[in-house]
Amino acid sequence: MTAARCPRQDELLDALGRGFVPPELRAHAGECPSCAELRVVVGALLEERVAAVAEAPVPHAGTMWWRMRLRERREAGAMARRSLLVGQAMTLATGLVLALAALGAELTVGVRKLASLLLAADLGAPLLVVLGAWLLLAPLVGWLAIRQE
Repeated sequence: MTAARCPRQDELLDALGRGFVPPELRAHAGECPSCAELRVVVGALLEERVAAVAEAPVPHAGTMWWRMRLRERREAGAMARRSLLVGQAMTLATGLVLALAALGAELTVGVRKLASLLLAADLGAPLLVVLGAWLLLAPLVGWLAIRQE
């Protein structure tokens, strides 16, 4: 590349990028060695770009549709697993609080009131044991079901 920079190089570069070089600029590029070199280099790069775009593989519409559906299924499955995990965590926390309340542990006032309401409902000891076991085992069963997929 020549050391001298022509003041019209930017104008020539813009024109080459647009794909239309005005006749007076084309005549200038024929006389100016700096602009002539720029025209050769940019022309080669633009030809390579056109060739690369022409050779780029474009997938069929059916392939794109299939990929989109596959991605939607994966995202829906991930969202369902997150929701299930949150539900399991809440169920486990509730079960632990109820188990601690049934065992007489010192808890906050609100939890003690909830526990006393459940115990005052006179559900019976076997039903409370079954309810507590279900609250403790449901998250574990859900977790095992997810793991086996």
